Amino acid sequence: MRPWERLLRLFVEGFLLLSLKGSLRGVYLRGEVPEGPLVVAMNHHSFFDGHLLWHLARRKGAPFTLLVAEENLKAFPVLRLGGALEAGRVREALRRLKGGGWVALFPEGEMRFPGPLGPLKGGAAYLARKAGVPLLPVASRVVLRGFEHPEAFLWVGDPLPPEGDLERALGGLLRELDALLAKTHPRALPEGFREILRGRRSLEERIRPLVEALR
Repeated sequence: MRPWERLLRLFVEGFLLLSLKGSLRGVYLRGEVPEGPLVVAMNHHSFFDGHLLWHLARRKGAPFTLLVAEENLKAFPVLRLGGALEAGRVREALRRLKGGGWVALFPEGEMRFPGPLGPLKGGAAYLARKAGVPLLPVASRVVLRGFEHPEAFLWVGDPLPPEGDLERALGGLLRELDALLAKTHPRALPEGFREILRGRRSLEERIRPLVEALR
């Protein structure tokens, strides 16, 4: 990579991090991400989903590729520097997997309204089988609860063999996540989750120390 490309890549990655920290109250994770190359499959219902996958890989120090629609890359070619790759470039995706990286995708094939998992396409299982790497289901919700800004919750499931039932695993995780959020107080951290990125606090959270000091 040429020096100007490295500089531009740092700029793009800085923009992705700034977008998460400036738009969300925080990012919260449950579960453990395994080492090594992975095909990461996540449900898709928010603008931030690709950013969140990028941040998850960044925390592990894993080379990251996100498969996206070709028209999106034509409109925003700079996204390549953040790891984006046309979904049709299967050989390149396999090369990156065999090189030890992550290839992430949204197996529903589209952004959907927040709700049950939609029907899955077979691309994730195909890549995992061809590369001989595990499938990792990740359930995601970006929700506005009891604070001024939305919060992102990522629930990492157990890695599956390439022939594993991804639809059952990811769908089950998503149902569990929705049920847990529904029974958790809007200002409480759901059981088993930990903060992995601190974002923007609500106005009342920011002024509370001043009010307490004046008392």
